[in-house]
Amino acid sequence: MLEAQRAAFFAELPVSPAVRRDRLRRAALMLEQNARGLAESLMHDQAAQDAESAMRDEVVLGLRVLGEARQQAANWIRPEAGRGLLGRLWPGGDRLEYQPVGVVGIMAPAALPLMRTACLLAGALAAGNRVMLRLDAASSHLDALLRELAPRYFDPRELAVMPEDADEAGLDLLVSGEPAGEAAGALPARTGKSAVILGRSAKFPRAAGEVIAAKRFDGGRALLAPDYMLVPAEQGEAIAAWLWRGAMQPGADQAPPLSAEASDRLAALLEDARARGGEVMSAEPRGAGMPLHIVRHATPDMRVMREEIAGPILPLSNYARIEDAIAWTNRLPPPPALYYLGQDAAERRRVAQGTLSSLFAADGQMLAAIRGSAGTPEIPLPAGEAEAGFRRFSRVRRTCRRSWLGSGGSPVREAEALGGAEPALR
Repeated sequence: MLEAQRAAFFAELPVSPAVRRDRLRRAALMLEQNARGLAESLMHDQAAQDAESAMRDEVVLGLRVLGEARQQAANWIRPEAGRGLLGRLWPGGDRLEYQPVGVVGIMAPAALPLMRTACLLAGALAAGNRVMLRLDAASSHLDALLRELAPRYFDPRELAVMPEDADEAGLDLLVSGEPAGEAAGALPARTGKSAVILGRSAKFPRAAGEVIAAKRFDGGRALLAPDYMLVPAEQGEAIAAWLWRGAMQPGADQAPPLSAEASDRLAALLEDARARGGEVMSAEPRGAGMPLHIVRHATPDMRVMREEIAGPILPLSNYARIEDAIAWTNRLPPPPALYYLGQDAAERRRVAQGTLSSLFAADGQMLAAIRGSAGTPEIPLPAGEAEAGFRRFSRVRRTCRRSWLGSGGSPVREAEALGGAEPALR
Protein backbone atom coordinates (compact mmCIF):
# COMPACT_ATOMS: atom_id res chain seq x y z
CA MET A 1 0.00 0.00 0.00
CA LEU A 2 2.88 2.36 0.74
CA GLU A 3 4.33 2.01 -2.75
CA ALA A 4 0.86 2.37 -4.31
CA GLN A 5 0.34 5.64 -2.42
CA ARG A 6 3.76 6.93 -3.43
CA ALA A 7 3.18 6.11 -7.11
CA ALA A 8 -0.22 7.82 -7.02
CA PHE A 9 1.32 10.84 -5.28
CA PHE A 10 3.95 11.47 -7.95
CA ALA A 11 1.48 10.79 -10.77
CA GLU A 12 -0.82 13.51 -9.41
CA LEU A 13 1.69 16.33 -8.94
CA PRO A 14 1.01 19.18 -8.70
CA VAL A 15 -1.87 18.67 -6.25
CA SER A 16 -4.48 21.29 -7.09
CA PRO A 17 -6.34 23.33 -4.45
CA ALA A 18 -9.61 21.73 -5.57
CA VAL A 19 -8.30 18.23 -4.88
CA ARG A 20 -7.05 19.25 -1.45
CA ARG A 21 -10.35 20.87 -0.53
CA ASP A 22 -12.25 17.80 -1.71
CA ARG A 23 -10.19 15.50 0.50
CA LEU A 24 -10.70 17.77 3.48
CA ARG A 25 -14.43 17.82 2.72
CA ARG A 26 -14.56 14.03 2.69
CA ALA A 27 -12.58 13.81 5.93
CA ALA A 28 -15.05 16.16 7.62
CA LEU A 29 -17.95 14.21 6.12
CA MET A 30 -16.56 10.98 7.56
CA LEU A 31 -16.62 12.51 11.05
CA GLU A 32 -19.93 14.30 10.67
CA GLN A 33 -21.96 11.43 9.21
CA ASN A 34 -20.60 8.93 11.73
CA ALA A 35 -20.32 11.21 14.76
CA ARG A 36 -22.44 9.08 17.08
CA GLY A 37 -20.63 5.86 16.25
CA LEU A 38 -17.24 7.53 16.67
CA ALA A 39 -18.23 8.97 20.04
CA GLU A 40 -19.45 5.58 21.24
CA SER A 41 -16.25 3.87 20.13
CA LEU A 42 -14.24 6.45 22.09
CA MET A 43 -16.46 5.81 25.12
CA HIS A 44 -15.74 2.06 24.94
CA ASP A 45 -12.00 2.66 24.59
CA GLN A 46 -11.76 5.09 27.54
CA ALA A 47 -13.47 4.14 30.76
CA ALA A 48 -13.55 7.70 32.12
CA GLN A 49 -15.26 9.17 29.04
CA ASP A 50 -18.91 9.12 28.04
CA ALA A 51 -20.34 9.55 24.54
CA GLU A 52 -21.43 13.17 25.14
CA SER A 53 -17.99 14.36 26.24
CA ALA A 54 -16.36 12.44 23.37
CA MET A 55 -18.69 14.18 20.93
CA ARG A 56 -17.94 17.59 22.42
CA ASP A 57 -14.21 17.30 23.03
CA GLU A 58 -13.12 15.23 20.03
CA VAL A 59 -15.64 15.13 17.18
CA VAL A 60 -16.61 18.83 17.31
CA LEU A 61 -13.01 20.02 17.68
CA GLY A 62 -11.87 17.78 14.81
CA LEU A 63 -14.60 19.13 12.53
CA ARG A 64 -13.61 22.68 13.43
CA VAL A 65 -9.99 22.24 12.34
CA LEU A 66 -10.90 20.32 9.18
CA GLY A 67 -13.34 23.09 8.24
CA GLU A 68 -10.73 25.80 8.79
CA ALA A 69 -8.23 23.92 6.63
CA ARG A 70 -10.75 23.50 3.82
CA GLN A 71 -11.57 27.21 3.80
CA GLN A 72 -7.97 28.42 3.88
CA ALA A 73 -5.95 25.78 1.97
CA ALA A 74 -5.95 27.74 -1.30
CA ASN A 75 -4.45 30.77 0.49
CA TRP A 76 -1.82 28.76 2.32
CA ILE A 77 -0.36 27.15 -0.80
CA ARG A 78 0.21 30.47 -2.57
CA PRO A 79 3.93 31.28 -2.83
CA GLU A 80 5.17 33.75 -0.25
CA ALA A 81 5.96 36.37 -2.90
CA GLY A 82 2.38 36.12 -4.14
CA ARG A 83 0.83 37.03 -0.81
CA GLY A 84 -0.31 40.54 -0.04
CA LEU A 85 -0.54 43.68 -2.17
CA LEU A 86 3.22 44.06 -2.70
CA GLY A 87 3.49 40.48 -3.87
CA ARG A 88 0.85 41.07 -6.53
CA LEU A 89 2.30 44.39 -7.70
CA TRP A 90 5.94 43.28 -7.60
CA PRO A 91 6.02 39.62 -8.65
CA GLY A 92 9.68 39.35 -9.77
CA GLY A 93 12.53 37.75 -7.85
CA ASP A 94 12.90 34.70 -5.61
CA ARG A 95 9.94 33.20 -3.79
CA LEU A 96 9.11 30.38 -1.38
CA GLU A 97 6.69 27.64 -2.41
CA TYR A 98 5.06 25.00 -0.24
CA GLN A 99 5.10 21.48 -1.65
CA PRO A 100 3.69 18.26 -0.21
CA VAL A 101 6.11 15.88 1.48
CA GLY A 102 4.71 12.69 -0.05
CA VAL A 103 3.33 9.76 1.96
CA VAL A 104 3.07 10.67 5.65
CA GLY A 105 2.30 8.48 8.62
CA ILE A 106 0.08 9.76 11.44
CA MET A 107 0.41 7.95 14.77
CA ALA A 108 -2.63 8.64 16.95
CA PRO A 109 -2.01 8.70 20.72
CA ALA A 110 -4.16 7.03 23.37
CA ALA A 111 -5.33 10.39 24.77
CA LEU A 112 -7.85 12.29 22.63
CA PRO A 113 -7.06 10.03 19.65
CA LEU A 114 -9.79 11.21 17.26
CA MET A 115 -9.31 14.94 17.87
CA ARG A 116 -5.53 14.78 17.52
CA THR A 117 -5.79 12.58 14.43
CA ALA A 118 -8.24 15.02 12.83
CA CYS A 119 -5.91 17.96 13.56
CA LEU A 120 -2.93 16.18 12.00
CA LEU A 121 -5.04 14.97 9.09
CA ALA A 122 -6.21 18.52 8.35
CA GLY A 123 -2.62 19.72 7.96
CA ALA A 124 -1.50 16.69 5.96
CA LEU A 125 -4.36 16.81 3.45
CA ALA A 126 -4.22 20.60 3.09
CA ALA A 127 -0.53 20.22 2.21
CA GLY A 128 -1.39 17.72 -0.55
CA ASN A 129 -0.01 14.54 1.03
CA ARG A 130 -1.14 10.92 1.01
CA VAL A 131 -1.76 9.55 4.51
CA MET A 132 -1.28 6.30 6.43
CA LEU A 133 -2.98 6.16 9.87
CA ARG A 134 -2.06 4.05 12.86
CA LEU A 135 -3.96 4.15 16.15
CA ASP A 136 -2.71 3.30 19.60
CA ALA A 137 -3.43 -0.21 20.88
CA ALA A 138 -5.66 1.30 23.59
CA SER A 139 -8.05 2.61 20.90
CA SER A 140 -9.16 -0.76 19.56
CA HIS A 141 -12.82 0.19 19.01
CA LEU A 142 -11.91 3.42 17.23
CA ASP A 143 -9.34 1.57 15.13
CA ALA A 144 -11.90 -1.02 14.02
CA LEU A 145 -14.44 1.66 13.10
CA LEU A 146 -11.96 3.77 11.12
CA ARG A 147 -10.80 0.69 9.19
CA GLU A 148 -14.44 0.25 8.18
CA LEU A 149 -15.16 3.92 7.41
CA ALA A 150 -12.00 5.06 5.62
CA PRO A 151 -12.58 3.02 2.40
CA ARG A 152 -16.08 4.51 2.09
CA TYR A 153 -14.70 8.04 1.82
CA PHE A 154 -11.19 7.63 0.41
CA ASP A 155 -9.34 5.63 -2.17
CA PRO A 156 -6.77 3.62 -0.14
CA ARG A 157 -4.08 5.34 -2.24
CA GLU A 158 -5.23 8.64 -0.67
CA LEU A 159 -5.77 7.59 2.95
CA ALA A 160 -5.53 4.21 4.61
CA VAL A 161 -5.29 2.72 8.09
CA MET A 162 -2.00 0.85 8.40
CA PRO A 163 -2.07 -2.93 8.74
CA GLU A 164 -0.83 -4.00 12.16
CA ASP A 165 2.35 -5.49 10.68
CA ALA A 166 3.11 -2.56 8.34
CA ASP A 167 6.68 -1.24 8.23
CA GLU A 168 6.92 2.50 8.88
CA ALA A 169 10.47 2.85 7.56
CA GLY A 170 9.46 3.83 4.03
CA LEU A 171 7.28 6.79 4.99
CA ASP A 172 8.41 10.24 3.89
CA LEU A 173 7.34 11.72 7.23
CA LEU A 174 6.15 10.11 10.45
CA VAL A 175 4.33 12.31 12.96
CA SER A 176 2.97 11.38 16.37
CA GLY A 177 0.13 13.20 18.08
CA GLU A 178 1.57 12.66 21.56
CA PRO A 179 1.28 15.81 23.70
CA ALA A 180 5.01 15.87 24.42
CA GLY A 181 7.86 17.37 22.41
CA GLU A 182 7.20 19.05 19.07
CA ALA A 183 3.50 18.19 18.99
CA ALA A 184 2.79 20.03 22.22
CA GLY A 185 3.18 23.42 20.55
CA ALA A 186 0.94 22.67 17.61
CA LEU A 187 -1.97 20.59 18.80
CA PRO A 188 -4.89 21.68 20.97
CA ALA A 189 -5.78 19.23 23.70
CA ARG A 190 -8.38 19.25 26.41
CA THR A 191 -6.18 17.26 28.76
CA GLY A 192 -6.37 19.83 31.58
CA LYS A 193 -9.20 20.89 33.85
CA SER A 194 -10.79 24.33 33.79
CA ALA A 195 -9.98 26.12 37.04
CA VAL A 196 -11.42 28.96 39.11
CA ILE A 197 -9.05 30.96 41.30
CA LEU A 198 -10.99 32.92 43.91
CA GLY A 199 -9.05 35.91 45.15
CA ARG A 200 -9.31 37.31 48.68
CA SER A 201 -10.71 40.50 47.18
CA ALA A 202 -13.69 38.70 45.64
CA LYS A 203 -17.22 39.51 46.69
CA PHE A 204 -18.03 36.01 47.85
CA PRO A 205 -21.85 35.98 47.46
CA ARG A 206 -21.65 37.30 43.91
CA ALA A 207 -18.72 35.02 43.02
CA ALA A 208 -20.60 32.00 44.38
CA GLY A 209 -23.64 32.86 42.27
CA GLU A 210 -21.48 33.18 39.16
CA VAL A 211 -19.85 29.79 39.72
CA ILE A 212 -23.20 28.10 40.40
CA ALA A 213 -24.67 29.56 37.20
CA ALA A 214 -21.65 28.32 35.26
CA LYS A 215 -21.97 24.81 36.71
CA ARG A 216 -25.69 24.69 35.98
CA PHE A 217 -25.23 25.59 32.34
CA ASP A 218 -25.67 22.42 30.27
CA GLY A 219 -25.71 20.40 33.48
CA GLY A 220 -22.01 21.02 34.11
CA ARG A 221 -21.11 19.34 30.82
CA ALA A 222 -20.20 22.46 28.84
CA LEU A 223 -16.69 22.43 27.40
CA LEU A 224 -15.45 25.33 29.53
CA ALA A 225 -17.40 24.57 32.70
CA PRO A 226 -15.29 25.05 35.86
CA ASP A 227 -13.84 21.73 37.02
CA TYR A 228 -12.41 22.87 40.37
CA MET A 229 -11.89 25.95 42.55
CA LEU A 230 -8.87 27.22 44.46
CA VAL A 231 -9.96 29.32 47.45
CA PRO A 232 -8.14 31.19 50.27
CA ALA A 233 -7.54 28.76 53.14
CA GLU A 234 -8.99 31.00 55.88
CA GLN A 235 -12.18 31.52 53.86
CA GLY A 236 -12.68 27.93 52.71
CA GLU A 237 -15.61 27.14 55.01
CA ALA A 238 -17.41 30.43 54.31
CA ILE A 239 -17.02 30.07 50.55
CA ALA A 240 -18.33 26.50 50.62
CA ALA A 241 -21.35 27.75 52.57
CA TRP A 242 -22.02 30.51 50.00
CA LEU A 243 -21.78 27.97 47.18
CA TRP A 244 -24.16 25.60 48.97
CA ARG A 245 -26.70 28.39 49.53
CA GLY A 246 -26.49 29.39 45.87
CA ALA A 247 -26.96 25.81 44.71
CA MET A 248 -30.03 25.44 46.94
CA GLN A 249 -31.81 28.21 45.04
CA PRO A 250 -34.28 26.86 42.44
CA GLY A 251 -33.18 27.27 38.85
CA ALA A 252 -34.34 26.18 35.43
CA ASP A 253 -32.84 22.92 34.21
CA GLN A 254 -30.66 23.67 31.19
CA ALA A 255 -29.73 20.12 30.23
CA PRO A 256 -31.34 16.68 29.95
CA PRO A 257 -30.91 14.47 33.02
CA LEU A 258 -27.83 12.31 33.33
CA SER A 259 -27.96 8.77 32.05
CA ALA A 260 -27.81 5.92 34.56
CA GLU A 261 -24.24 5.18 33.51
CA ALA A 262 -23.15 8.81 33.99
CA SER A 263 -24.90 8.97 37.38
CA ASP A 264 -23.11 5.81 38.54
CA ARG A 265 -19.76 7.25 37.45
CA LEU A 266 -20.35 10.50 39.36
CA ALA A 267 -21.40 8.54 42.45
CA ALA A 268 -18.15 6.58 42.24
CA LEU A 269 -16.17 9.84 42.01
CA LEU A 270 -17.86 11.16 45.16
CA GLU A 271 -17.30 7.91 47.04
CA ASP A 272 -13.62 8.01 46.13
CA ALA A 273 -13.39 11.62 47.35
CA ARG A 274 -14.90 10.67 50.73
CA ALA A 275 -12.54 7.73 51.07
CA ARG A 276 -9.57 10.05 50.55
CA GLY A 277 -10.59 12.58 53.19
CA GLY A 278 -12.88 14.87 51.23
CA GLU A 279 -16.02 16.44 52.71
CA VAL A 280 -19.00 16.29 50.35
CA MET A 281 -21.72 18.94 50.72
CA SER A 282 -24.72 18.04 48.55
CA ALA A 283 -27.22 20.76 47.69
CA GLU A 284 -30.51 19.51 46.28
CA PRO A 285 -32.88 22.43 45.55
CA ARG A 286 -36.59 21.91 45.88
CA GLY A 287 -38.49 22.07 42.63
CA ALA A 288 -36.53 22.90 39.50
CA GLY A 289 -32.76 22.88 39.52
CA MET A 290 -30.04 20.27 39.42
CA PRO A 291 -28.23 19.14 42.57
CA LEU A 292 -24.64 20.18 43.13
CA HIS A 293 -22.03 18.24 45.10
CA ILE A 294 -19.30 20.42 46.63
CA VAL A 295 -16.14 18.50 47.57
CA ARG A 296 -14.08 20.32 50.18
CA HIS A 297 -10.41 19.58 50.84
CA ALA A 298 -9.89 18.10 47.37
CA THR A 299 -6.42 16.63 46.83
CA PRO A 300 -4.55 15.76 43.61
CA ASP A 301 -4.88 12.01 44.22
CA MET A 302 -8.69 12.10 44.15
CA ARG A 303 -10.41 10.88 41.01
CA VAL A 304 -12.39 14.13 40.81
CA MET A 305 -9.07 15.92 40.30
CA ARG A 306 -7.65 13.40 37.83
CA GLU A 307 -10.64 12.39 35.70
CA GLU A 308 -13.17 14.37 33.69
CA ILE A 309 -16.23 15.32 35.73
CA ALA A 310 -18.73 16.55 33.10
CA GLY A 311 -21.43 16.86 35.74
CA PRO A 312 -22.58 18.65 38.92
CA ILE A 313 -19.47 18.11 41.08
CA LEU A 314 -17.29 21.02 42.20
CA PRO A 315 -14.05 20.23 44.09
CA LEU A 316 -12.54 22.95 46.31
CA SER A 317 -8.88 23.16 47.36
CA ASN A 318 -7.34 25.72 49.69
CA TYR A 319 -4.31 27.91 49.06
CA ALA A 320 -2.27 30.08 51.42
CA ARG A 321 -0.82 32.57 48.92
CA ILE A 322 -1.86 33.47 45.37
CA GLU A 323 1.53 32.15 44.21
CA ASP A 324 0.51 28.75 45.58
CA ALA A 325 -2.67 28.82 43.49
CA ILE A 326 -0.67 29.72 40.39
CA ALA A 327 1.81 26.93 41.09
CA TRP A 328 -1.07 24.44 41.55
CA THR A 329 -2.48 25.14 38.10
CA ASN A 330 0.98 25.05 36.51
CA ARG A 331 1.68 21.58 37.90
CA LEU A 332 -1.26 20.28 35.85
CA PRO A 333 -1.72 20.31 32.05
CA PRO A 334 -2.75 23.81 30.84
CA PRO A 335 -6.49 24.20 31.42
CA PRO A 336 -8.96 24.93 28.61
CA ALA A 337 -10.20 27.87 30.69
CA LEU A 338 -8.89 29.73 33.73
CA TYR A 339 -11.22 32.06 35.65
CA TYR A 340 -10.10 34.64 38.19
CA LEU A 341 -12.75 36.09 40.50
CA GLY A 342 -11.63 39.11 42.50
CA GLN A 343 -11.36 42.89 42.55
CA ASP A 344 -7.56 43.12 42.89
CA ALA A 345 -6.28 44.26 39.46
CA ALA A 346 -2.63 43.58 40.29
CA GLU A 347 -3.41 40.06 41.46
CA ARG A 348 -5.51 39.46 38.35
CA ARG A 349 -2.56 40.44 36.15
CA ARG A 350 -0.26 38.17 38.19
CA VAL A 351 -2.58 35.20 37.62
CA ALA A 352 -3.01 35.96 33.92
CA GLN A 353 0.71 36.40 33.28
CA GLY A 354 1.86 33.49 35.43
CA THR A 355 -0.36 30.76 33.97
CA LEU A 356 -1.16 29.09 30.66
CA SER A 357 -4.65 28.37 29.36
CA SER A 358 -6.65 28.47 26.15
CA LEU A 359 -8.98 31.07 27.65
CA PHE A 360 -8.68 33.51 30.55
CA ALA A 361 -11.73 35.29 31.95
CA ALA A 362 -12.03 37.61 34.92
CA ASP A 363 -14.81 38.57 37.31
CA GLY A 364 -18.26 38.58 35.69
CA GLN A 365 -17.19 36.97 32.40
CA MET A 366 -17.37 33.27 33.24
CA LEU A 367 -20.89 32.46 32.05
CA ALA A 368 -20.49 34.51 28.86
CA ALA A 369 -17.33 32.56 27.99
CA ILE A 370 -19.06 29.22 28.59
CA ARG A 371 -22.15 30.17 26.59
CA GLY A 372 -19.96 31.34 23.71
CA SER A 373 -18.29 27.93 23.41
CA ALA A 374 -20.95 25.37 24.35
CA GLY A 375 -21.93 23.17 21.44
CA THR A 376 -20.85 25.67 18.78
CA PRO A 377 -17.89 25.99 16.40
CA GLU A 378 -16.62 28.83 18.63
CA ILE A 379 -14.68 26.40 20.83
CA PRO A 380 -11.36 28.15 21.49
CA LEU A 381 -8.34 26.70 19.75
CA PRO A 382 -4.86 28.12 19.42
CA ALA A 383 -4.78 30.74 16.68
CA GLY A 384 -3.55 29.38 13.37
CA GLU A 385 -3.80 25.72 14.45
CA ALA A 386 -4.78 24.41 11.01
CA GLU A 387 -2.22 26.57 9.18
CA ALA A 388 0.52 25.42 11.57
CA GLY A 389 -0.37 21.84 10.66
CA PHE A 390 -0.21 22.67 6.95
CA ARG A 391 3.32 24.07 7.29
CA ARG A 392 4.39 21.10 9.37
CA PHE A 393 3.44 18.73 6.55
CA SER A 394 4.91 20.84 3.75
CA ARG A 395 8.31 20.95 2.09
CA VAL A 396 9.50 24.53 1.55
CA ARG A 397 11.08 25.19 -1.82
CA ARG A 398 12.86 28.39 -2.74
CA THR A 399 12.26 29.23 -6.38
CA CYS A 400 14.79 31.58 -7.96
CA ARG A 401 13.24 33.72 -10.66
CA ARG A 402 14.48 36.46 -12.93
CA SER A 403 13.83 39.82 -11.32
CA TRP A 404 12.14 42.71 -13.10
CA LEU A 405 14.43 45.13 -11.26
CA GLY A 406 17.92 46.37 -12.06
CA SER A 407 18.78 44.09 -14.96
CA GLY A 408 15.57 44.72 -16.84
CA GLY A 409 15.43 41.05 -17.73
CA SER A 410 18.53 41.17 -20.01
CA PRO A 411 20.81 38.09 -19.70
CA VAL A 412 23.86 40.33 -20.35
CA ARG A 413 22.98 42.80 -17.60
CA GLU A 414 22.17 39.97 -15.15
CA ALA A 415 25.59 38.39 -15.75
CA GLU A 416 27.31 41.75 -15.31
CA ALA A 417 25.40 42.42 -12.10
CA LEU A 418 26.60 39.09 -10.72
CA GLY A 419 30.19 39.75 -11.76
CA GLY A 420 30.23 37.03 -14.40
CA ALA A 421 31.35 37.02 -18.01
CA GLU A 422 29.02 37.97 -20.82
CA PRO A 423 27.29 34.87 -22.15
CA ALA A 424 27.71 33.91 -25.73
CA LEU A 425 24.80 35.11 -27.83
CA ARG A 426 23.90 33.01 -30.79
